Amino acid sequence: MNAAVPEVLPYLLRLADDPRVPGRAGLLDRLVVIAGYSEPVDPGSEAMTWWFGSDSEHPERERCRDVFARHADVVATLPEEMLRPDSRAALRRVAGLL
Repeated sequence: MNAAVPEVLPYLLRLADDPRVPGRAGLLDRLVVIAGYSEPVDPGSEAMTWWFGSDSEHPERERCRDVFARHADVVATLPEEMLRPDSRAALRRVAGLL
């Protein structure tokens, strides 16, 4: 995760929503990973903060959550058959749909 991810995320979401895009399943997997890394880190967890850094050190997490939320309509229509239930839930959670 770095500062560029929130900038490209809207384009990745649009590509993932297009059934004509080759490699779409791989792109959906990457979006699930980005969603996971966008989750806030519990400041009370020393281990998590050590591994992932604090949210204040990584503002791109919140920026990614904002992008997912602004594109919740796209997240809601991503193909269920291409996502495991837990992956779909992770995307929907970060987009504020759950």
